[in-house]
Amino acid sequence: MATITIGLIFSTLLAVGVIDNEVFAEEPPISLNGVWVELDVAPYVADRFEIRPEGVFVDGRQVNTHYEWDGSTLKYRLGEDDYVYTYLSERLIRQKPAHYISSFAREVVFQ
Repeated sequence: MATITIGLIFSTLLAVGVIDNEVFAEEPPISLNGVWVELDVAPYVADRFEIRPEGVFVDGRQVNTHYEWDGSTLKYRLGEDDYVYTYLSERLIRQKPAHYISSFAREVVFQ
């Protein structure tokens, strides 16, 4: 009985607009735009890439005009290689190509 009463009260509050429908909306995927730099390696050998709305860039050159981002996995192709990263705790963890496990952090730009 209590569950039905709570459900009715909640439905009424939702219907009259006291509770916003956005409470149930999914959060939009995190934007990956920016420069991503490999961690835990010497700066002169660190991999770097940039994600822009126009595509993926390496060393200032556009290497792909398309990438896939579903909010947890980033995928793109560079030459013959597929690159796959998972997003975890504000880091991108490279899954493919799997030379070794490497993680990337977004470069902070001070203005």
